[in-house]
Amino acid sequence: EVHSQRQQVSPMKAIRALCGHAQVTRFVKSRAARAVRCHVYTLQARSWGRQRSFSSQVASLRELTGGEVIFNMLVEHGVDTVFGYSGGAVLPLIDAFHGKNIKWITSAHEQCSGHSAAAYAKSTGKFGVAIVTSGPGLTNMVTPMQDALTDGVPMVIFSGQVPTGAMGTDAFQECPATEITRSCTKWNYVCLDFNQLPWAVNEAFRIASSGRPGPCHIDLPKDIVSMKAKVPDAIFKKAAVSSADAPPMLDMTAVQKAADLINKAKRPILYVGQGASHCPEIVTKLAHKAQIPVTTTCHGMGIFDERDPLSLHMLGMHGAAYANFAIQNADCIIAVGSRFDDRTTGIVAKYAPKARAAEKEGTGGIIHVNIDKSTFGKVLQPTVALWADTQHALEALEPLVSTGSHDDWLKQCQDWKQEHAFNYVKAPGGKLKTQQVIEAINTFLTKKKDSKEVFVATGVGNHQMMSCQFIRWTKPRTFITSGSLGVMGAGLPFAIGTQVANPDALTILIDGDGSFGMTNMDLQTVKRYKLPIKIAVMNDHRQQMVWIWQRLFFEGRYISVTNDNPDFVALAKAYGIKAAHCDNEADLPKVIEEWLTSDGPMLVDFGVVPDICLPMVAPGKALDEMILLQDRDAVLGSEEELGSMKFEGLAPS
Repeated sequence: EVHSQRQQVSPMKAIRALCGHAQVTRFVKSRAARAVRCHVYTLQARSWGRQRSFSSQVASLRELTGGEVIFNMLVEHGVDTVFGYSGGAVLPLIDAFHGKNIKWITSAHEQCSGHSAAAYAKSTGKFGVAIVTSGPGLTNMVTPMQDALTDGVPMVIFSGQVPTGAMGTDAFQECPATEITRSCTKWNYVCLDFNQLPWAVNEAFRIASSGRPGPCHIDLPKDIVSMKAKVPDAIFKKAAVSSADAPPMLDMTAVQKAADLINKAKRPILYVGQGASHCPEIVTKLAHKAQIPVTTTCHGMGIFDERDPLSLHMLGMHGAAYANFAIQNADCIIAVGSRFDDRTTGIVAKYAPKARAAEKEGTGGIIHVNIDKSTFGKVLQPTVALWADTQHALEALEPLVSTGSHDDWLKQCQDWKQEHAFNYVKAPGGKLKTQQVIEAINTFLTKKKDSKEVFVATGVGNHQMMSCQFIRWTKPRTFITSGSLGVMGAGLPFAIGTQVANPDALTILIDGDGSFGMTNMDLQTVKRYKLPIKIAVMNDHRQQMVWIWQRLFFEGRYISVTNDNPDFVALAKAYGIKAAHCDNEADLPKVIEEWLTSDGPMLVDFGVVPDICLPMVAPGKALDEMILLQDRDAVLGSEEELGSMKFEGLAPS
């Protein structure tokens, strides 16, 4: 049954045949060198990765390196683009890409490679793939991996590693890669056996896409990837087991219970997160049928068209006041593909009081739909938990939900929407504020006549939240940002990954000067690949959001919040990128038009007056205990003295 190339099958080979793809190794530790050496027992068969019955017919064989095996596996998984950075330990892998049909994008830094790969995945729903070298190359990927894990992004990361004989010796550019990445990946693996390469790649893609997506990491010792072997073509037929795991079975009893609660409710609301990005149609169908208002997380924006009268836009710490009021007054909250993040709940003890009261009376409560079972009860205990793919759950739920008539409730929501619309206080003397610039961008996008799809990437800070507030989002996966981890500097590499993934789209980066300062060296990637990204830097020479917290919670003791920026126009021009400066409202419309209609990449340095981002839910407060625009003077005070509104407790993170 098993080919041994005319050699007697050893006991270890027999064990391997019985164990299928399990790695059978034994390690010999040298006390003198503390080196880890791997004696690998291999099994030659028609396929690696799972046990099959084998024919006596000799398969077609090709001599390939480990790097070429991985490359061919990536082709099999439909990968067309990889982001990365070279280095000695990873050369045997990246050599396999030379002159081949997978596009290699070289970033300015490994962190940029990771964020660009994540944006490729965020904007398309496909896998993002990044390749880096050992040691610092891998450690520079930790932030993108953690960001992808907390934001649910399907990524596969390959890192080079020193040869197996040098592992454990503190060799040059060696680090314990899988020990480092264990907590920031869904799965990681160091491949010590050439024969395990196809299985490991299949496993990484399977796990990255199963359930709630996330990153997987494979560490590749240099000698394993350099090794050559005669490889059967059958290896490169993607194993069926490598596809994503089947979604959970649907508990129809729980679905019926959820439908009964929705039908009884007088004030229902849909609270939608990015877990519903793949099924905007059924979200819209349910909302329209039952006449239920819809609010979203920042990653969920655009799943439900924000121009729809039922839309209450984004909720949360800097979300719409009307959305927060609606959540706190709703008697039935239908959470779809969301996880009750702290930025969307306020203090949990005061969250959703009307829904909790309705739960006790059997007329409402909290319905939580999520494919990740671990989210149930992590923050709060739902009335009904639906462990399912969101599309499957909503498709089962929709026929059971009655045609809605919540006129009084919808009128109340519309009244809140008009009374507490997003707004700001204009700067004196015709100067600009970040809100004003973003508002002008939205106006231009609303009126533009071409059919180009539009993506907006951001860094983290005031400009990020103001982009959520002053742009109307109409399609899912079009707002590319760092949510849970809040990574400053991710904006430019996000825009690059988005543009590479969507070459015909209009990709806009709205960044703050602090975030842009962290990764602006990636302008060289924009130049190298002639990416027509439109870059807006909101330049107030401050980390303004943190400056506000120091003013409110630390009595105006400012430290580490001012930026000594370069001339961003000159910087862009040094990279051969067109650039302009704008600091007044008279020039704003024509600058916006020139910027967004230019053929190639263009940067505009917007000189803006610092401001506070409102509404704001302060720490320790309920979701409806917000600081609103009318409270602005009491909060900020004047240049001479602090505001009269006092703040206690911990400042926001």
